[in-house]
Amino acid sequence: MPKARLSYPDAKSFYNILDALAKLVDEVNMVITNEGVKAVALDPAHVALITIELPPESFIEYSIEEGDRVELGFNVANTAKIIKRGKKGDKLDIEVTDEYVRWSIVGATIKRYKVLNLEVPVPEIPETSLEFKIRVAMIVDPFKNALKDAEAVGDTVVLEAPDEDTLIIRGEGVAVAEARIKRDTPAVVEFEVKEPGKSVYSIDYLKHVLSLTKVADTIVIEFSQDMPLRLQFQLPAGGRVTYLLAPKMT
Repeated sequence: MPKARLSYPDAKSFYNILDALAKLVDEVNMVITNEGVKAVALDPAHVALITIELPPESFIEYSIEEGDRVELGFNVANTAKIIKRGKKGDKLDIEVTDEYVRWSIVGATIKRYKVLNLEVPVPEIPETSLEFKIRVAMIVDPFKNALKDAEAVGDTVVLEAPDEDTLIIRGEGVAVAEARIKRDTPAVVEFEVKEPGKSVYSIDYLKHVLSLTKVADTIVIEFSQDMPLRLQFQLPAGGRVTYLLAPKMT
């Protein structure tokens, strides 16, 4: 008898979330409670931290005993390959017991995959309180395009807010690619600069989140002078993915 039974409305979207995870870690532990599903993954170099939070409302079906805590451990890359076989419009059913996990892609046909429920340790993350001086919320496409431009020219991305009206995303390497996002552009939902700042990040780590831009409606970008970058991707079905990235040492 499954201890948890979930049904996510879009298998493709779930795949894109796992695709971002697979760039950072081999295995992950998802914790299922009455409050929702949560997964935290820290890359081996301790440069990037990704947190996935999916409330019960983001699922078509969400069944777990009151007060229960069910752990779902799996190899991310292998599971992503399975779920990638879903087509647009297919949903993803997940059944979890102590011993196994059944992933089912439900569409014109039903594809079922039964795998072991692995014991994967949850990373211990020290409590940190980061105060970001720059916060920009916007639709995701301009950010995605700026990252792709940066990836084309080099290995470094510079984020800079030189004044209270401008966000610059600049790729540097064999050439320079620069995108300027102004406060009054229709793509911007929120724009706050408490003080100007600039910080440098590795494109190799930032490009890991490009798959999330395929499923997110909006993104919140937060950073400060020579400080970590926090990206929050708001998912259309509900929930969010948060990506925290350490600055690049120059």
